[in-house]
Amino acid sequence: MKQALGMIETIGMTAAIRAADMMIKCAYVEVAGFEKSGAGYVMVLIKGSISSVQAALEIGAEEASRTGQLIAVHAINNPYEGIHPLIPVDRMENDDEEL
Repeated sequence: MKQALGMIETIGMTAAIRAADMMIKCAYVEVAGFEKSGAGYVMVLIKGSISSVQAALEIGAEEASRTGQLIAVHAINNPYEGIHPLIPVDRMENDDEEL
């Protein structure tokens, strides 16, 4: 089954980590990686079924807003295979599964 990709962008690592923690605890998703893009911006990428990703993003966005500053939230259902090299992801170890 193809998986969806979810992204939450925050200002501050604390907000990003809290959002990731809540998303993992409350929905069947995995963290695909973190990306620090400078000036305090941090993006958390998650993967899972589209329903799980959407639920996780709702929870993560609420937590990020409560903890710090939420910049953006987006989900992509069944991302095109050619987009994977363009996604700035620090892959987790032992992550052989495609998004």
